[in-house]
Amino acid sequence: MGDVAVLGDRIPELAAALELAEVGLRVRVFPSDAEEGAPEAASGDGTPEPDHGGTLRAFVAHIAAPISAPGEIAPAEPPAPGDPLHLRSVTPVAPVLRGPNGAWCVQPDPAVWGIPAVPLSSAALRILGGRAALRAALDRITPVLTIGKTHSFGALVRSRMGATALARLVDPLSREAMGVPADEIDVAIIAPGLNEALTRVGTLSGAAQDIAERTAARETGLVPDGGWEAVREALRARLRLYDVAFAAAPADRVVAAESGWMVSCGGDAPVSVRALVRGVVAAPEVRADDPAAVDSVDSADSADSVDSGEATVRSLLVGAGRVCGIAPVAAPELPAEQSAGPAVCAVRLANGETWSVRLRRAEGADTAGWEARVLGPAMVPNSDAPIPSAREQGERIREAIEAAGVALTGPVALAPMPFAPYATVAAREHAEQRLAQWCESQVDEVPTGVAIHGGSLARAVEDARSRAITLRRRLTGIAD
Repeated sequence: MGDVAVLGDRIPELAAALELAEVGLRVRVFPSDAEEGAPEAASGDGTPEPDHGGTLRAFVAHIAAPISAPGEIAPAEPPAPGDPLHLRSVTPVAPVLRGPNGAWCVQPDPAVWGIPAVPLSSAALRILGGRAALRAALDRITPVLTIGKTHSFGALVRSRMGATALARLVDPLSREAMGVPADEIDVAIIAPGLNEALTRVGTLSGAAQDIAERTAARETGLVPDGGWEAVREALRARLRLYDVAFAAAPADRVVAAESGWMVSCGGDAPVSVRALVRGVVAAPEVRADDPAAVDSVDSADSADSVDSGEATVRSLLVGAGRVCGIAPVAAPELPAEQSAGPAVCAVRLANGETWSVRLRRAEGADTAGWEARVLGPAMVPNSDAPIPSAREQGERIREAIEAAGVALTGPVALAPMPFAPYATVAAREHAEQRLAQWCESQVDEVPTGVAIHGGSLARAVEDARSRAITLRRRLTGIAD
């Protein structure tokens, strides 16, 4: 009888497997379904991942460090530049935004999520126009009546700087990040410390100036020199050193036994295990122009699930999902001072939905090419609204690109992005509470995956490792 079956081989699942294998538990890893998208790299293998608490840096250093002899502690030095596991920082570039009459304008700098530190700067005047810039500048003389008490990000900006500043500078950026209007986003979620700085400084523009550097550092992402696939390969190699077994195919049947579970794949004999690590997976990536595309990207919730336990663990998917598409486009006409982009705008479709479009240089060898990354609004899970088919998604993505004023030059591909970050403190706490309650009721199972952590790879890895440590204590008899 084995100890643990790990259903899935993405980074969070493998992180949990490593914590279990390091204490001598017998672990068998079943790969993720090949047709399922990789949620830890929704936009590509080189996607920068935020690492606010240093979780990813510490974890990568751990898997890169040599295995120590009993009684010794091996140094966990971060990989050097040139090593596939070396993590480089990627600071986000302030995008070009739409100004008067739809013209592309350079975003004022410094700024925090579009909030200008100097409302009457030349850049602010250009994108807002004289009247709206003067309205934004009134922030400097408007008393702070509800110090630190405004929870809505949109309401805060509108009250201090006016509706035009909100619409042109702030909402396009916050909507792209969260999938909802700025009015539905908590200040504490999108700009931690902003309300406190407003209380201390007395103006919103001054608060933006005060936390601009901290915000930039917080939004800086990490990406391995070899891409996130290099981390997965390093984890697999590390696990093999602990004699972890890797199944050749995904588990196709998981049955609860009198003690533990029976897990099987293909024609292999079932494997008996004491505990499970379950990867909560994303919807499969489909190509919108493919006539064989599925009728719904939410096929992961079909009746052919591995077992009833998978359906139960999917109840943890309480975060909103979003449509994400990428397509090649003609080069946009951007200001000379930032002709390389990127550019961001929010567009309204005929059905009334507001979508986000980011125009950027295409990844890969052909750096002269451009692509549009299109994101739909957050879709509330378990709502009555039907999930649009792949063809409908492709049509809306094309409509959004057309509304952004650029020409589509190739096919649209749907990228897997089954989550949206939690936009409110209440939503985040609800997800955390639901996860904690589920784990308390299923003590011999560990759910993992970025989809149950608001899209955060760092949080998914941290949680997977922590819960795996709790599980290994139970399995080794250290704790009940």
